[in-house]
Amino acid sequence: MTRRRVVCASVIALASLILFSVTAHSPGFNNFDEGAYAEVAREMAVSGRLLTPRCNGVPYLEKPPLVYWLCAASFRAFGCTTFAGRLPVVLFGVLGVAALFWLLALWDDERAAVFGSVCLASSFGYAIYARTLLLEIPLTALFAAAMLTFFAAFRHPRRVKPLMLATAALLGLAVMVKGLVGLAVPALALFAATLFSRDLRGLVKTMPWASMAVVFLAVAAPWHVMVELRHPGAMAHYVSGGQVLRFLATRKLDVVTLGVGAYLAVSAIWFLPWLFFLPPALKTAIRDVGRGVPERELLLGALAWTAAALGFFAISPARLEYYSLPALPGMAIVVGYWWSRAAFPSRAARNSFIAILLVAALGWLVVLVHIPPPVTERLYALLNEHYRNLCAPAGAARVQPCIADSFSPIAALLTALSAAGMLGFLAERNGRKTTAFAGVVALALVSAFIAHRGLEIVHPYVSVAPLARKASAMMREDDYVAVAGPYENVSPVDFYTRRRALVVDGFGGDLRFGRRLDPSAARWFIDDAQLRKLWTNGRRILLLIPNDASDPSPPTPAWRLAQQPAGSLYSNRP
Repeated sequence: MTRRRVVCASVIALASLILFSVTAHSPGFNNFDEGAYAEVAREMAVSGRLLTPRCNGVPYLEKPPLVYWLCAASFRAFGCTTFAGRLPVVLFGVLGVAALFWLLALWDDERAAVFGSVCLASSFGYAIYARTLLLEIPLTALFAAAMLTFFAAFRHPRRVKPLMLATAALLGLAVMVKGLVGLAVPALALFAATLFSRDLRGLVKTMPWASMAVVFLAVAAPWHVMVELRHPGAMAHYVSGGQVLRFLATRKLDVVTLGVGAYLAVSAIWFLPWLFFLPPALKTAIRDVGRGVPERELLLGALAWTAAALGFFAISPARLEYYSLPALPGMAIVVGYWWSRAAFPSRAARNSFIAILLVAALGWLVVLVHIPPPVTERLYALLNEHYRNLCAPAGAARVQPCIADSFSPIAALLTALSAAGMLGFLAERNGRKTTAFAGVVALALVSAFIAHRGLEIVHPYVSVAPLARKASAMMREDDYVAVAGPYENVSPVDFYTRRRALVVDGFGGDLRFGRRLDPSAARWFIDDAQLRKLWTNGRRILLLIPNDASDPSPPTPAWRLAQQPAGSLYSNRP
């Protein structure tokens, strides 16, 4: 480990920390998973009870608690803010970038380490989700760290046992982030890689399997056992309903999933702008694997990693857009390796920059000529369907921003794309690889901040957080908060109002099983008749109705206090 290498790794980690954290404070938490995870962690932080995750006071055993624990610790240290809730994910994002740097550096190739880690940190999907309170970036980071310790054992045979025990511990943590997928994807990747590598099969034979199993279970098993002892039958739901049946989509899902084609297309988008260099990088990687270069096993591992992470959810009907994020480090290894090996001028590099310019030209043509209205309407309909807004009642506020709202960020993105393509094309012709790479990095950074601006634009359409903040500002100590429909549809409401909500006619959703585990939680669920009785009993009620509620009308008399595209806030008092 040279001083130069340590400095490079530190600079990249610090830059990644700045990139991921600078926009983590806004916009607020989105509906569904992000708001629910934040509320689970807030309730842990307030109550100090860490064993059973609770959301709106109801046991919430859909996911393991590692990320909840870390977010709760962040809330206790920094207060219950949006930034504090996302901080653990930001730090996991930095961990993933650092792990990838040291993984590539195992082959004493600092250029590949720099190129690959920067590629991962600045890829579109990684940069966006590393500031979002979801589980995919923590899972991706732990996979990257596990791959680092695994290949460190391959490179240093005398240290196989401690390094493989570290690998087992990291996979145990991955299971504590997202359940069985934390073990299934690495196992599938290892199986695929060993099919083509005798050396990796030799490493597998020397691994201390019994000790690894003990370490893995010591990390992953205690919480599962204690929850089962506290709530008999909970693990049957957690494993079958929350993991297996969800993967097979035999359980009814409350989300709109993607088809295989759309899933793969979104996976490609997450790797922009480095996607333009993936075809020549894959060609080079496959060629060098055949040639038996010293990095052969690393490249095999990266290819197997990518295929396993993409393929695992491609075969499941329950595909969401961010499930493919764990594939990004494998792609980054391949592209980083290509950048370290490619000679400039290079026909492959030239073609990649020409592709960037062609995409930019097409984008400008679409923007300047205007998309035909039927095409625009169909695109919005698809987006609304996927983001669960298609069932908005007649007469409700529009559920998507108009094209004029998005024109400025789109124009800025196309300008950056055009500039990066032209700079890269000219730099390639003059043999300036570093300049060309810097231009693509600049494009990636500009894209990340433009995407953040886009998130701010669409936030009022996909989250009730602005309404919850308005409700919090006008609430009194003895006011009720009520929400219409399944709680997950308006999950940020508890976090921003700092109190539990009455859920009206919301007997479905992920809280359904928790109500059976804890009968006392039933008091938070009421029907329409109970709401109407409370509406006239003298206490003030703030009722939040999302735009996809089946019954958009509040009881009477009612006063509308605020309205956003995501829903409306009503009260029984003026």
